[in-house]
Amino acid sequence: MLKYILLLFPILSFASLQKETDDVINEWNLASPNKKISCTITLDKSRRVSYKVLSKSNNETTEIVESSPLGIEREDQNFDGLTFIGLEKPLKIKTNYTLSSGKQLVNTNHFIEQTFHFVNGNGSKIDIVFRAYNDGIAFKYVFPETDQKIYTVTKELSGFNLPEAGKAWIQPYDKASDYSPAYERNYEKEISVGTNAPSEDGWAFPALFETNKHWILLTEANLNEHFYGSHLNQNAANGLYTLTHPNAEEALGYGTVTASSTLPWNMPWRVIIIGNTLATIVESNLVNHLCDDTKLKDVSWIEPGRASWAWWSGYLDKTNDTPEKLKKFIDFAQTMQWEYSMIDAGWESRDGLNVQELIHYAKNKGVDLLLWYNSGGPTNKVDAGPRDLMFDAAIRRNEMKRISDLGIKGIKIDFFGSDKQELIKLYIEILKDAADYQLLVNFHGCTLPRGWSKTYPHLISMEAVKGSEGYIYHSDFEDNAPIQNAILPFTRNVVGPMDYTPTAFSKQQFPHKTTFAHELALSVVFESGIQHYPDTPDSYLALPIEVQNFLKELPSVWDETKLLSGYPGKDVVISRKNNNDWYLGGINGETNSKEIEVDFNFLQKGNYEVKIISDGKDKSDFAISQKQVSNASKIKIMMKPNGGFVMKLKKIKK
Repeated sequence: MLKYILLLFPILSFASLQKETDDVINEWNLASPNKKISCTITLDKSRRVSYKVLSKSNNETTEIVESSPLGIEREDQNFDGLTFIGLEKPLKIKTNYTLSSGKQLVNTNHFIEQTFHFVNGNGSKIDIVFRAYNDGIAFKYVFPETDQKIYTVTKELSGFNLPEAGKAWIQPYDKASDYSPAYERNYEKEISVGTNAPSEDGWAFPALFETNKHWILLTEANLNEHFYGSHLNQNAANGLYTLTHPNAEEALGYGTVTASSTLPWNMPWRVIIIGNTLATIVESNLVNHLCDDTKLKDVSWIEPGRASWAWWSGYLDKTNDTPEKLKKFIDFAQTMQWEYSMIDAGWESRDGLNVQELIHYAKNKGVDLLLWYNSGGPTNKVDAGPRDLMFDAAIRRNEMKRISDLGIKGIKIDFFGSDKQELIKLYIEILKDAADYQLLVNFHGCTLPRGWSKTYPHLISMEAVKGSEGYIYHSDFEDNAPIQNAILPFTRNVVGPMDYTPTAFSKQQFPHKTTFAHELALSVVFESGIQHYPDTPDSYLALPIEVQNFLKELPSVWDETKLLSGYPGKDVVISRKNNNDWYLGGINGETNSKEIEVDFNFLQKGNYEVKIISDGKDKSDFAISQKQVSNASKIKIMMKPNGGFVMKLKKIKK
């Protein structure tokens, strides 16, 4: 399935070695395949290595990332004063790969890579690898020597120095608690570049910036069990955002804040996605491009889909997992032709709940079941069960085999609460074991996606977002949800699947300020390999039949995704293609009505039938219409305050 084209170019084709100046010993340039994005790597006379990123458009070159530090510190020695000893010839690589779920299934990974070899004052080796893509730059550190001794990284010196005359959309990193970090803070909106985080916990990835007429998204990719999950320091003086390690208090103090490994040792990629428009950011699959290919020989059992979910609507009255209610939700999944129904916390101890009997009941309805687990072990003290079945390897594999033999198709594992290396290792071990028993995986109370769905395609979704559960837990959620909903497509959902559990209409503890059409649109605007719909069957079946049919037909995998319009925190219109059909979702994050013009120039030639569901007379009403369009058509849609709309486009056969 994979096709590799590898071309070796003369050393000066993409990297040029310049003469020594007063401050610079060596300087190299690496350009993207289309030569519009480039990176300059510099070694100065103080033996400090730095880099900067430039963008070329209309014969004008703009500095996107100003001179930024590189380097890393190990417990045994530092790698910040370096001597250049050589570099590899640039590699131009073009690779095709296919995902099992995501915003675009078939992808082309096209980049130019160069490895720079250095030694520190002790003669110990470090490589810095850079990749240039048409939509960004990435770099990583490698300790290339071979040694079975355990080495420990104590600090990374990398930074992203951004021009200060810009804006940022960035989320504070969580303070350690019984449930966090879990990437469930609200994004700060349009703050000045260089603003310090509100607490010493710092800023979280991904971080979005608009500066020098460009959009930039910072994150990391291909994190594995040999490193911790990084985030950004609190202090960003003069626009310099630097990397830091997890907090010691995370996971109840379990584990360390450092990273350890034998040699050779590859670090995660530091990722800078760059675009002249927001469409480049939203549509980018750069995080997946940078990750290891899957080692699974058979992926035919991995089936994305839609799921009914009883927990959300029954949390307050504690009826979320009675056998009678669960069967009602299974019946509803059958009615909606959805593939799954999620059985959430407490199923192992509920009186009268026999999982084997429930599996048999669901199978007769043509519905598969997913089971919830607490990650357990010494890293959390949350009582919700079943717990202590996923932490220990032997116990975990026994449980996975047991439920796989019963016919369970996937697991949702909750309450990780740390980005320490020990927890990253737990994630990876769970994914490897789940693959052996052909179980889909959905992580909750978890870290940020870092491209794992490419390496482990049965990782079908991750939470790492303040989703619909906020209507139960957070009194400020109703006010913040519309704005956050209009930020997430440009930030969190760019880097991987997001289990927001969207499209909830009924009131929980806190009411909605969004309209019903806004809630419906989230089913398209947000991407997840399994989309869990949280409301009751009665709520969905009370909707107009056109709305029910839309949710019945809406897929969860996409051949193509396009951002049609939008601005973070204000509004967004996204179109997604499945086979020959297009689905559009648009939301208004602001409290004023607005008219959005949808341009259908992304369509192929021909005529399309478009069904439109938009805001009605009041927030709980829909307006339903039908039109014909072509790629020359434009339609204006009026959205109420915090409103929205959806469309389904089907090509008319000649």
